[in-house]
Amino acid sequence: MDDGGDDVAAGGEVGGFDLVAGLDLLELIARGSTNREAAKRLFISETTVKTHLPHVYAKLGVNDRAAAVAAAFSRGYLAPRD
Repeated sequence: MDDGGDDVAAGGEVGGFDLVAGLDLLELIARGSTNREAAKRLFISETTVKTHLPHVYAKLGVNDRAAAVAAAFSRGYLAPRD
């Protein structure tokens, strides 16, 4: 059973989705980027961002972007900027 997992360092996946890659997206979201801005920075489509975010939420066991950012910080996946 997946507990919403702390297996990110091991390359945790949800349905073939690599959360480690999703953390790049989540970092941009944490900095206030819109889906469009994040897509542009990551050289992917906005549709791809919209597809990836629910996978990130599922892996972190949350339902929205604010909760995902909070969970990522609290689990140490994202670090505060100085």
